[in-house]
Amino acid sequence: MNTTKPPRTTYLAEVVQIRDLSPAMRRISVASHALRALRIELPGQWMKTFFPAPDGVRPIGRAYTVRAFDQAAGQLDLDFVMHGDEGPAGHWVLNARLGDVLSLAGPRAGYVIDPHAGNHLLIGDATALPAIASIVQALPPQASADVLLEVAGPRERQELHGAARHRGTWLYSGAAPAGTSGQLLAAVRASRIDADSVRVWLAGESAMVRAVRQHLLIERGLPRAFLTSAGYWKLGDADHRERDEE
Repeated sequence: MNTTKPPRTTYLAEVVQIRDLSPAMRRISVASHALRALRIELPGQWMKTFFPAPDGVRPIGRAYTVRAFDQAAGQLDLDFVMHGDEGPAGHWVLNARLGDVLSLAGPRAGYVIDPHAGNHLLIGDATALPAIASIVQALPPQASADVLLEVAGPRERQELHGAARHRGTWLYSGAAPAGTSGQLLAAVRASRIDADSVRVWLAGESAMVRAVRQHLLIERGLPRAFLTSAGYWKLGDADHRERDEE
């Protein structure tokens, strides 16, 4: 079996809009003629985003979910959780200006919506909010979704829109980073879950994802094929990457 990854296609795009969605989340829209060749086919797909670096220094790449994409306009929206001015990503997001240029590669991954599944359980912290919002928007009208989201506080909530019936439960981490308080695992433990019919999407802090995944698979008996999960970041590790983000 040939396991070689296909060649990476890289796109240059210019910042055309910057908008704060909440105190800790900023939407940056980029556009270029090259992006008109991009194909975004699944909700939750991500692009490897390379931030500018000094001459002679290899650009740092991080994976960010495509929140929205207008192929005709060649415009793509990326939502960033702002953690301060530390690191190349944090520094760039806080200081981004119209006309700045990013290099993007992808897309990869994404959530394949099972047309036969009646209910979806979507679980994540603030970093998973863009993907969860895109999944809710893509669900068919006959589906339903229960959403468990942990953010810092009420000001970080966002409206979720979609044709499917969906119910959101918002948890607040306060001073602790969202995804590290243990509340998501507790909420999942307290939830009524039909393991034979539900499809689960789970993402966020790595240790939280691992604990929730273990609970669902081992204690609830959820079939492995019914679960899609990813550790987006890891507390205390500024350079955490999932294997498929290379």
